[in-house]
Amino acid sequence: MCRSLIWYLRRHPLLYEIRFRFLSKNVSIDHVETFCYNNINKIADIPEIYFELNPLIFEKIKVVLSDVDKAKKIAVWLRNNIKGGPGLGKSSEMALRKMLNGDGGVCSDFSQVFNNFCVINHLKVKEWGLKIISDDPSLKGGHAFNEVYSKEFKKWFIIDVSKSLLFYPINLTIPLSVFDLIQSKKENKEIYFSSFNEKNTVDYKRITALYLTSNSSPFVITNYCNKTYDSYLNKLNFLPEPFAHGLLFLLGKSYFFEFPKYK
Repeated sequence: MCRSLIWYLRRHPLLYEIRFRFLSKNVSIDHVETFCYNNINKIADIPEIYFELNPLIFEKIKVVLSDVDKAKKIAVWLRNNIKGGPGLGKSSEMALRKMLNGDGGVCSDFSQVFNNFCVINHLKVKEWGLKIISDDPSLKGGHAFNEVYSKEFKKWFIIDVSKSLLFYPINLTIPLSVFDLIQSKKENKEIYFSSFNEKNTVDYKRITALYLTSNSSPFVITNYCNKTYDSYLNKLNFLPEPFAHGLLFLLGKSYFFEFPKYK
């Protein structure tokens, strides 16, 4: 009964749509470009478990990595050590522990923990979602991915952590950002994607549907203070997670889904 109630509150299409509408707003492209998760999440606020595990990610690295390679290393370690499963919606420490124990983890959970590893490794990061309008029930839940800023390329680039993917233009050298992807789709340019993980099998049909052919709208997740959410999710862990999220919304401490508005 309790599990059914939790599913209803978190996943029922009507309640999900109501919550989505409350949290969504349109913002300028400049606002999205200048935002990053690191603005409100400092290294000192990241749970200790991330610092304990971080050396395992880079233990065999003897050279200085570029920002792209550093982000790929984190993503590969997460994907190869987490089999995935049901969505969690837990605090960032509990989510990571459960994922490593094989107790679940969907794309948004991967994005959540990836954010924190980026912070402690001095990578600017942001989390995105895709709102997808489709008759295909497997696509209606949307998808979550990240963007990381490359100091070498002086630009943001998309990284899909749960699927170990980067996106490229025809030259396959500098990876695409979200806005690059949007513009390329508008101009009907060729868009390529490839896996940077040898152990990953790419579902080309699904990736194409999610990113390239579906009627999708990307939104960036802002105002997510990891320390605040962790505190409330841990203190209220005897309640279904939606209650903690609802309380933070009423207190004005909620995250938002910000859709870039084009002129």
